[in-house]
Amino acid sequence: MEQKTTSGFPVYRSRRIRIGSLELGGEAPVRIQSMCNTDTRNVAASVDQSHRMIEAGAELVRLTTQGQREVEALTEIHRRLRAMGHDIPLVADIHFKPALALDAARVCEKIRINPGNYLRGKDVDDLLPRLLQRCREGGTAIRIGVNHGSLAPEIVEEFGDTARGMVESALAFLRVCRREDFHRVVVSMKASNPRMMIQAVRLLVAEMQNEGMDYPLHLGVTEAGDGLEGRIKSAVGMAPLLLEGLGDTLRVSLTEDPVAELPVARSIADCFPKPVTLPYDPLAEGAWDPFLFARREARDVKGLGKGSALKVVSEVPPDRTLDLLPGELAGHIVPYESWKQDPGCMSETSVLLLENQGLSTVEVKARLLDFCSRDTHAPVLVQWRSQEKDETRFALQAAGELGALLVDGQVDGVRLENPHVPVIRTNNILLHILQAAGARISHTEYIACPSCGRTHFDIVARLGEIRRATSHLNHLKIGVMGCIVNGPGEMADANYGYVGAGPGRVSLYKGKTPRIRNVPEQEALDLLLQLIREEGDWVDPE
Repeated sequence: MEQKTTSGFPVYRSRRIRIGSLELGGEAPVRIQSMCNTDTRNVAASVDQSHRMIEAGAELVRLTTQGQREVEALTEIHRRLRAMGHDIPLVADIHFKPALALDAARVCEKIRINPGNYLRGKDVDDLLPRLLQRCREGGTAIRIGVNHGSLAPEIVEEFGDTARGMVESALAFLRVCRREDFHRVVVSMKASNPRMMIQAVRLLVAEMQNEGMDYPLHLGVTEAGDGLEGRIKSAVGMAPLLLEGLGDTLRVSLTEDPVAELPVARSIADCFPKPVTLPYDPLAEGAWDPFLFARREARDVKGLGKGSALKVVSEVPPDRTLDLLPGELAGHIVPYESWKQDPGCMSETSVLLLENQGLSTVEVKARLLDFCSRDTHAPVLVQWRSQEKDETRFALQAAGELGALLVDGQVDGVRLENPHVPVIRTNNILLHILQAAGARISHTEYIACPSCGRTHFDIVARLGEIRRATSHLNHLKIGVMGCIVNGPGEMADANYGYVGAGPGRVSLYKGKTPRIRNVPEQEALDLLLQLIREEGDWVDPE
């Protein structure tokens, strides 16, 4: 959707950097990328998958780099792709082994390192400059990639498991980059919770601006899952930031063939072009704190308000005990335009109506900010209409546009309409959007990673089996993770976790605690269901 721009506040613009033949940041287009889930040592499979991703639109390709054999394989993968005519940058994904990054920097155009498990304490000042010098010599770029699920223990101890902790983790590395006058840097704040990811990116940008930094931003919701849920969660996390002018490259992380990620990423980048200016400052505290979520507690009008879970207004409510028919709000609705002309028109039983008719998302959000800064009592209903005939594109557009309004906790009810999509399916899309935005839980949530070369089992098949056995447990979040690098951390708010522990082995978690370790994969599902029963969280399907 074309977003109108309104003169007002300029948005963040990063510096432009070069990664191999690719320009990223500044006024360059938002770049899309993905990551191989092959064993990097299997050169033929990795080349084939990289080729398919490039053909699908990938502008960067990342590969797991666990050891020296993977570095050697990357050399051959790089050679073969160049021989095929592909000159896109390759990215080596490094965890735990600082020395390995030095070798990979000779092979790839970009290195991704995770502050939470790459260097600790004084090693950042002592060893990171060596990597920066190696990258300077080879013209290699670096991504400082912070994951919410793998913050260093000292960061968690001082700042907690928070957006502030994520930002402080990145800043420790970015300050060294600036001190060493190395600026071929990209930075990311990733989380499986879209709201946490949005807050962290906003806070990072605010802190970078305070310290005179302007590094490009990589956006991504980790462990988004698969199917409709994974696509919606990705759009809810990334579109609000793009609409605030934040983001230079993005990766959609789906528990599917990574080739399937590229059209989704391209749709998100195309549907939500970054504005040049905004009618409000997205990083300024006003009606709400952009860095810390707090649910607005308006008065109760027909079940809307009082900080309760968001209601769906529909001719066919998904939950008649919770949601509302349009007629039930007759006589209570006050359009924004009427309130703007006469704020005194609001009564104790009024509900403010915000609509997107003829307005861009940022213009509707400006109205939401305006109202919430002057009226903290009346509940807010958003009515969103679309004419998009393609159902998948409609879901992505609605997720991004409504996500931008929902993630800060100021809305009390939503009505989503599309004459080309049946009401029941429209409501299903809306419930997924509300869940991704943290506004309402209505179905079992699966926090599932996209897998990579560290995964030793068929995660797509296992996720399908787990979903079939547990999809009726709509009061639970279940994590399905390929390995322990980010798995236990990213599923920290899950009730249960299924995590790869090695070839053919799985560990099962209750919350953050491993309860059954290193069991054979073929036994793991039954043991997971048994654990859920023993903990009293099982209910029989109806």
